[in-house]
Amino acid sequence: MMKSINDLEQGINGFKVITDVLEKMMKDLSDNKVPLSWGESYFSLKPLGSWITDLVARYKFFNDWYSTGQPSVFWISAFTYPTGFTTSLLQKFSRKPNNPAIDCL
Repeated sequence: MMKSINDLEQGINGFKVITDVLEKMMKDLSDNKVPLSWGESYFSLKPLGSWITDLVARYKFFNDWYSTGQPSVFWISAFTYPTGFTTSLLQKFSRKPNNPAIDCL
C-alpha cells in the first residue's frame, strides 16, 4: 500500500509517469473504493473509509496478540481465512491426550 501511495504521489507531483494502474488507483480513491491491488489483503465489499478503519482494527488485533500473547476471545472476522483458523483449533484440541479424534468433533 505504501509503495503504491508513494508512486501515486510522485506521479501527481510530476516525478514519475502515471501508468494505467496508478490512474485506476487514483480514480478508485476519489470514488471511495478500495484499489484492486489493496483488496488482495482481504476480501471486503466495504467502501474505502470503512475498509481502512477495519484494516487498522485487524492490525491492532494481530499486533496485540503478538505483543501480549494469545487472547482469550478471538475476533473471527479479523482472519482472512476463518475456516482455516477454526480447523487449526480443532486440530490443536484433538491432539491433546484423551480427546476425541478431529473427525468426531
